[in-house]
Amino acid sequence: MSLLFAYGTLAIPEVMEAVTGQVFASREATAHDFIRYLIRDRIYPGMTPAKGATASGQLYFGMGPATLKLLDEFEDEVYTRKLIPAQTQEGETFEAYSYIVTSEYRRILTSRPWCKDCFIANHLPEYLTSCRAFYRDVFL
Repeated sequence: MSLLFAYGTLAIPEVMEAVTGQVFASREATAHDFIRYLIRDRIYPGMTPAKGATASGQLYFGMGPATLKLLDEFEDEVYTRKLIPAQTQEGETFEAYSYIVTSEYRRILTSRPWCKDCFIANHLPEYLTSCRAFYRDVFL
């Protein structure tokens, strides 16, 4: 089983459940030497390497190959799934998959940080609806 470090919408457990149909054990974590920015004309972020930066997120445990394949389908072509170190608040470091913006798409990142609380307040209900539709479309 694999781990996943989610730093954007998938870091919200309700979104992860809507996309995968599963509930995973998780812990808050950070990815050092990565930065998260809002993607131009989108309501979600992308993460890219940046020396000295830190991105916060959620570390999910128990991801099987079928779930990772489903998440690969959910994410679009600007991301690549890559193993990175993620550190929990307790100081434990784990190798976890994360969806990183590829170098050819870094130009679509803005310089604006993504605000999780703003996303939840302004977009979560509609986003959950679209995530549930994605899940239904995959399995129907």
